[in-house]
Amino acid sequence: MSVSDMHGSAVKRRNMAGADAPHQLSRLLITGAVAFCGIMLLAGIYGRLMNYGLRRDEMMFVPPAAFLPGWDLYQDFFYNHVPNSAWYFKGVNLFLGEAGLLFAARFGVFLGWLGLVGSVFWVTLRISKNRIFAFFCAVAMITADPLLGEAGMAASNNLLPLPFAVLGLGLFIMETLKQQVNARFLFCAGVCLSIAAGMKISAVVFIPPVAIAAFLLPLHMGLADRFKRVVFPLLVGGLIGALPLFWYLISDPELFLAHVIGFHLGPHIAYWDANAYTEPNLAMGLGGKLLLAYGGWLAGVPLIMGVVATYLVWVALRDKSTGHVREEGYFGQLLVCFGAICLAILMSFSPTPGFPQYYVLPLVCLPIFCAVVFRRISPDSQRAIVPLLGASMLVMMVLAAPRLGAGVLALTQPDKLTVSRISTDAQRLNQIIVQDHGLTGPVASFLPIYPLEADLPVYAEFASGQFAYRIVPHTAPELAAQYTMVGEDGLDALFAQTPPAAFLLGYAEALEGPMLRYAQANGYQLLEGERFENRYGPGQLYIRTRGGE
Repeated sequence: MSVSDMHGSAVKRRNMAGADAPHQLSRLLITGAVAFCGIMLLAGIYGRLMNYGLRRDEMMFVPPAAFLPGWDLYQDFFYNHVPNSAWYFKGVNLFLGEAGLLFAARFGVFLGWLGLVGSVFWVTLRISKNRIFAFFCAVAMITADPLLGEAGMAASNNLLPLPFAVLGLGLFIMETLKQQVNARFLFCAGVCLSIAAGMKISAVVFIPPVAIAAFLLPLHMGLADRFKRVVFPLLVGGLIGALPLFWYLISDPELFLAHVIGFHLGPHIAYWDANAYTEPNLAMGLGGKLLLAYGGWLAGVPLIMGVVATYLVWVALRDKSTGHVREEGYFGQLLVCFGAICLAILMSFSPTPGFPQYYVLPLVCLPIFCAVVFRRISPDSQRAIVPLLGASMLVMMVLAAPRLGAGVLALTQPDKLTVSRISTDAQRLNQIIVQDHGLTGPVASFLPIYPLEADLPVYAEFASGQFAYRIVPHTAPELAAQYTMVGEDGLDALFAQTPPAAFLLGYAEALEGPMLRYAQANGYQLLEGERFENRYGPGQLYIRTRGGE
């Protein structure tokens, strides 16, 4: 090569490098903007979660972290859900040490958020093979209106099964799209689906579509090979993931079923039939449930997701009619996703009464369905859809900005967060009862989070708040025999046997009336200057002054 040729090559390389520089800078700026948006969205979730008002439902899920394993689930205290969430919150509490019960539980939900967003992004990326589409799906989950309410903000089991459901369904779809399936991923899919059902019983709806499809997909495999490489690993994984359920079911099936099934089919419905007037717009019938479904699925971000899904299906049908399909097939995988969506919709309408958190299950199926459709359409159509995805993400973030923005701002005053205020009030409760007055004995309250945060004992009958107490008049004797519970008629005997050190009341006046009368009749002193406020009331403390020592 001559000197002039070498010089020309060097000049050409410099020109190419100069031309690439703006492109590289643009990519760097876009990457930085995406990372910043992701961090701010997650910061908004974290701040909103930690500052979300205390909920009665949390009394069912947070206290077990203080009792386990010393107390037996179901046997020693009332717990009307499958066991995985109780042990999950216990594990997070042990990991965080002295952080506090409510903070640990809320942080556990935040980990669930990270799992949900991460699993949705990873699954949709692997299926669609498009980063922009995967980021769209992740943003849709973070900004979904139903998940920014109690379903995703309170320390409960509503959000926890969703990451496992996405992974279970997504892994199965991913593997059956391949020519060579990986049995290990299908094993993990089975484990995840069972863990999801062990977190919340309604998540069982994701199992039948996958179980049926395992005998039919992938289509190119023979039946024997499919059983060996698809059905068997999926079944083994499912059995292993369901071991906690099997343990409790086999140990005492009557006790387990009385709590998990009997409660929801009997006294729960009877209580709300008799007390529907206490909850405005309670969805006891189909009409009310349809309104909840409308608010959860056909408004805000879920509506945008539905519009994008409809447009993707239309583009896929158009490409098929013109012969511009990127990859043929996938009808079976689409049926699996569609079946999961339909079953999730039916499950959402099943419980009575209906509450908004029951309508989140179908939302996590939609990104996987859209990813399969997106994978099928032509590259030109995929590029044409990018502006729609970008505009949709912008609108989603605008819709979620007031709530997530408030969450970010809440982090600037950490001492005023709900978890901080509950912890501070609990320390004050311990100071008053133990150090100032030297009292011993349980604290009677329908919000046991306060005494438990204060390292004070509570009654097993009120360990899960008011849920067992309020159903006593509506529970058949044979079912009541399976529950650790007490009603109004049994309070005098319970308190005579183990006198309370204090009563923390003022959160549910109708239910607390007998407790208040007992406190007043037995010389308990109201501390006028002490308040333990939350969204349910001012919280008044009555301490023991005589008798029952």
